Amino acid sequence: MTTPAYTDAAFIAEVHAWARETCERLGLEISGPIEQPHIRPWSTVFRVPTASGAVYLKVCGPSQAHEPRLTKLLQREFPTLVPEVLALHPTHDWMVVAEGGKKLREVFSPEQMLDEWARILPRYAELQLALAPHVDEMLGLGAPDQRLSRLALDLAAVIDDERVLRFDEPDGLTRDDLPRLRALLPRISAEIETLAALGLPDSVQHDDLHDGNVLVGGDRRVIFDWGDANVSHPFLTLTIVLRVAAFRVSRPESAPEIRRLRDAYLEPFGRLAPPALLRDAADRGVRLGTLSRALTWYVVVTRIESALSAEPYAVSGSLQRVLEAFV
Repeated sequence: MTTPAYTDAAFIAEVHAWARETCERLGLEISGPIEQPHIRPWSTVFRVPTASGAVYLKVCGPSQAHEPRLTKLLQREFPTLVPEVLALHPTHDWMVVAEGGKKLREVFSPEQMLDEWARILPRYAELQLALAPHVDEMLGLGAPDQRLSRLALDLAAVIDDERVLRFDEPDGLTRDDLPRLRALLPRISAEIETLAALGLPDSVQHDDLHDGNVLVGGDRRVIFDWGDANVSHPFLTLTIVLRVAAFRVSRPESAPEIRRLRDAYLEPFGRLAPPALLRDAADRGVRLGTLSRALTWYVVVTRIESALSAEPYAVSGSLQRVLEAFV
């Protein structure tokens, strides 16, 4: 599928026209030139300054087409932790959201972010629990289905698709790794069965939760950029957030400071299962979340032509992490 020409003059003119129309309808006076600070193959973002503060218009490509309406659903069900969606385009996968503040990593030091995550993660878990009854609605909006029952089979399809794989780069896959990955599938399936047996509900899973996707506005924290989000086991979220938090402070994920974040996240789930079982399940979720990232990247590079050239090692790198998690 061809990516929209995000720098094409006609496209930009159309975006600007809708931005002006939307701001006028919302009673917002545009106070300066509209900027385009973010351009990626899968999305682009325009910043619209207004007399009441900036608003942001996001254009989502095919792999993230669900994001505008999913974000609106999240706002409806859990408004305190997600962006305020001001408008959805009636025919395009575009949205206008209110400014949420500065990125977490721009406001706090790596050590301070540990305390921030300890406060944010339980609230994110509450969001997941609140959204669990809305799985069918999220799937109906186009959120990818990455529920546990699909993970191993979908991973096998990625391993077999050499169009998206790159070999023999530093710290990357080799051709010898492919049979190793295939040999892991029975173990991965057993891990999936064990995690599923706990019976926790599927829900929204952000899939790219890190300090660049949380905004700080005064006392408010906003989790944004839900374009990679899917419907899956909630604990798969922990893969990225714990990895990045550990990297920022140069500690292993097994360090007590990082385990504290895992346990803080698990607190709301304590009404569904005992703490020891939850901790074991969370560790399985961290391993299985590597599959989710590989599947997410696979969708991106196969649905958007320019994405593979922009991120040629994304799928291979994600599969390398699957190997590291299970070997």
